Amino acid sequence: MILLLVVGVILGGALIAAQGPIYTRMAELLGGPLQTAALAFGLGTLALLMLLLTTGSTLPRKSDLASVPLWMWAGGLIGVYVVLVSILAVPRLGVASYMVCVIVGQLAAGYAHDRIGAFGMGVRDFSTANLIGLGLVAVGAGLTVWR
Repeated sequence: MILLLVVGVILGGALIAAQGPIYTRMAELLGGPLQTAALAFGLGTLALLMLLLTTGSTLPRKSDLASVPLWMWAGGLIGVYVVLVSILAVPRLGVASYMVCVIVGQLAAGYAHDRIGAFGMGVRDFSTANLIGLGLVAVGAGLTVWR
């Protein structure tokens, strides 16, 4: 099961690498990043609704929605930010440089979240090896961006 998850995550990473250039080209055709993001999120919403309908899942009840803390709604806004930044950054940085910068941000935030148990997740130790690994990834990002 773990191997299947790892393969799925790697595939997701490869798809994210394709997402930036796809959205960049789409923005050129549609007139800008806002139009592209709106269309992309609209299509994503339709795809999710189709999955809900075809799998027999149900939409959440209003009472369930009301019980969700306000900070949890930030996930959708984070998605908008990430898509817009990718549309603006990929043509200037290139796909590989953009992705390695994303990885540095994800790794640094991931270590911080693990260390404090952010968002209700368990607390995990942060070691010297983690710090060295993060530093090496950051150096690699610098070498990729400023070659």
